[in-house]
Amino acid sequence: MATPKLGFFEKIANLSGALYRHQAAQFPRRLAVLKAVGKHELAPPRQADWPAIKADWAKVQNFIQTGAYKNLSVREGLVYTAVTLEVVFWFFVGEMIGRRYIFGYLVPSDFVSSSTKKIVKEQEALAALEA
Repeated sequence: MATPKLGFFEKIANLSGALYRHQAAQFPRRLAVLKAVGKHELAPPRQADWPAIKADWAKVQNFIQTGAYKNLSVREGLVYTAVTLEVVFWFFVGEMIGRRYIFGYLVPSDFVSSSTKKIVKEQEALAALEA
């Protein structure tokens, strides 16, 4: 007798179960490593780190001012460009996370800013004086 053919969702369920069984034993160790790395990498700089940060920033300024970037190889230039783009892209991703929306701030349709309300009140007061 032939075995019945599995449907799409049954295949996904079987695959996710196999992945879970494969990763379940490793999960506690990987979570501990992730927490340790996150605690170290996402922490703000300490007071002892500031001299090194200032020295690195001075190197960057000197690199730009002296035009040393003109002497980079293509490979080094691509690496520096990729790092710069990564920093810029993470800035924009952080902005999106902060806004909790991708395309901009969600403003209610009935929103009126306080400056607009102030202008309207002034115009109404002038209209009342003229009448």
